Amino acid sequence: MQHNEYLRTNSTDRNLPVTNSNQNIISVVYILQFLSLFTAGTFLILPLIINYIFRHKSRETWLDSHFRWQIQTFWFAALFYGIAYIFGFIPFIGWLFSFPSFLIASLIILIRSYKGWKKLSKQLPPSSEI
Repeated sequence: MQHNEYLRTNSTDRNLPVTNSNQNIISVVYILQFLSLFTAGTFLILPLIINYIFRHKSRETWLDSHFRWQIQTFWFAALFYGIAYIFGFIPFIGWLFSFPSFLIASLIILIRSYKGWKKLSKQLPPSSEI
């Protein structure tokens, strides 16, 4: 589905113009999410803040789905990073849960950032699957 069709079928009263600056912001957030992999997720809060600040500019456009996708990526990854952090304090047995949780969180960021950025380059909304 082309983004023009998405606008026509999913907009309500108004069609807001999609600007290059909105796409650039989304691209920067995808890059920051990817870079957060090298900081064990601690750098992941900055893309979330950027999303919440700039999301209102893209309401009712196909770019709004990318903002939602990126916010969901943060919360899914934060859940698994939290599990990894909690179980990391329990010696031996807890580490069996901590490492896979950390790995899952990292894979969530990697896969969702890649898929979202790929769809953004085609000017399509991301899919709703993880």
